[in-house]
Amino acid sequence: MQQNNTMPKTAVIMPAYNSGATIEASVRSILNQTVSNLVLIVVNDGSTDDTAAVLERLRVEDERLIPMTVPNGGPAKARNLALDAVPEDTEYIMFADSDDLLESDALEYALTEGRGADLVLMGFSIKNTDGSTAAYYEAEQHLDPSTLGAELGRLYKANLLNQVWAKLFSAEMIKEGHIRFPDYRWGEDRLFIFDCLERAGSVAVLPECKYSYIMHPGQSLISSYYDKKFEVCLAADTRAQQLCRRFGAEDDEDFRYMFAKSVFSCLTTLFSPGCRLNRNEKRDVIRGIITNEQLRCLLYTSDAADE
Repeated sequence: MQQNNTMPKTAVIMPAYNSGATIEASVRSILNQTVSNLVLIVVNDGSTDDTAAVLERLRVEDERLIPMTVPNGGPAKARNLALDAVPEDTEYIMFADSDDLLESDALEYALTEGRGADLVLMGFSIKNTDGSTAAYYEAEQHLDPSTLGAELGRLYKANLLNQVWAKLFSAEMIKEGHIRFPDYRWGEDRLFIFDCLERAGSVAVLPECKYSYIMHPGQSLISSYYDKKFEVCLAADTRAQQLCRRFGAEDDEDFRYMFAKSVFSCLTTLFSPGCRLNRNEKRDVIRGIITNEQLRCLLYTSDAADE
């Protein structure tokens, strides 16, 4: 395959935990991009399977692969370590998961059609365990701070601001803003993206789905219990409201909807198989959620808007 070596240098960051069965295909989908001017930093996050051995074998084949092995600390810490290791001459940063796949021209598409934007949001697909596929995308747009506010809520509700993958980030924006992932194991992606949006001078929305998120049996995007999930919901809502004020959004109805949806997820995951809380502990969590002042303000605001 002919590779383009004239594009700006991009660092792709991939956290990996016990990914021995899937990581080779993911790594190859990145190293086989039509753009050759890239490095792939894979952080082996304390895996106990053969992830490290697979990475070492692939590193021998392609020196653009930079494996790092660290004690297990979760994807946020792993990505932050990789951000600290990004080469100085890097112009763009992309993130990928260790069981997902990129179309061969995904990076070239983002770099070319993104037109130098600080943040590029591509479409993506989710392949479900039953073989079905759902696509998430919006029509092409090129936004600046004067036009971003009117589109923020729609982009959020369209599921384009929740995941850090399927996006291209200006390395300068991240470096100058000292932007890093907060230490959560759920929802840290959107907090990182919100921080980037606040500093972005331009945002490109591209419709083609060049990233495939692969679901596996027993895996769910929203159904796993996490004890800090409501805390992250509150933090994300606070940042969302700050963004609305920052960009002069006239109506944050979509943001309120996304906050309510996240809170509902916090309640339903209390009854997932992975939640080990007893009945009284679950009741205390529910009481803390439904009496939270930030949530009550949301409900009162929504009721007033409906009158």
